[in-house]
Amino acid sequence: MERKIEFTPIKITFYILGFALVGLGVNLMSRSGLGLGAWDTVTFNLNELLNESITKGMTSWIISLIIMTFVIVYNKKWVLLFMLVPVFMVGISIDFWDLIVFGKEYAPDSQVVKVLFFIVGAGILPLGLASVVTSHFPAFVFDELTLVVMDMFKLKTITVARLGIEVLGILLGILFGFLAGIGFGYVSIGSIIFALILPPLFDFYVRMLGRFHHAENHIE
Repeated sequence: MERKIEFTPIKITFYILGFALVGLGVNLMSRSGLGLGAWDTVTFNLNELLNESITKGMTSWIISLIIMTFVIVYNKKWVLLFMLVPVFMVGISIDFWDLIVFGKEYAPDSQVVKVLFFIVGAGILPLGLASVVTSHFPAFVFDELTLVVMDMFKLKTITVARLGIEVLGILLGILFGFLAGIGFGYVSIGSIIFALILPPLFDFYVRMLGRFHHAENHIE
């Protein structure tokens, strides 16, 4: 799947804004206590396994760099090394919202606020991912991995590929949680719900933003 990279102001804005939204979504869901996205449970539970010796953003770098290596080897396109930019931007965004904006220990007390945090975070996170993808710059590793899975299994829709990746993430999150001695850890019923709603939400946002970019190109 070839993508044309254009360094236009609107595409650069969508790219940077996407990562900011991803970091915000992750932190809102984390503080809700109701569950994280599948691969965020991998990051947060692995961070617990490492006894929080590094930040959550740094832990996400470790996971992302491993996946990035697989994607590059599969595609045999060294231009995908540009994914180093989104890998580090997402890690920085997670730590920015976690350590600076919210504060590491902050969590809402009200159950209503917790539910609100989860709902808003679950809506924002896939929007951020879609914003990155539709900018047509190399996307965050999980989105590039989605394209690889679609190609490997000859899938026609993003939804099926993304769902499989989310299930894998939850299983790895559970594994790291038990290895860390915290049981399921950050994996909860909310994680299952989010794993199910992420693919169609992501697909919807990609189509919506795709039409926006098409209209923008028409104007240009």
